[in-house]
Amino acid sequence: MNWLKQNWFKLVIIIIILKVTFGAFYWYEWRPSQIRKECSGELKRGGSIEARELFYKTCLSEHGLEK
Repeated sequence: MNWLKQNWFKLVIIIIILKVTFGAFYWYEWRPSQIRKECSGELKRGGSIEARELFYKTCLSEHGLEK
């Protein structure tokens, strides 16, 4: 208990750093890859190449990845 009283500030800083790191990983790596996977999985429906590319770009735009 004495250790916790002496080092509580360090522990809080470590927790904040871990949350920011994992939050950034989720937002910039995991989330976009899952959205791209979902959008490309829906492309297997068929149709022309142009229509599939348009659908893919529209899907990414709807999820906030492309403009």
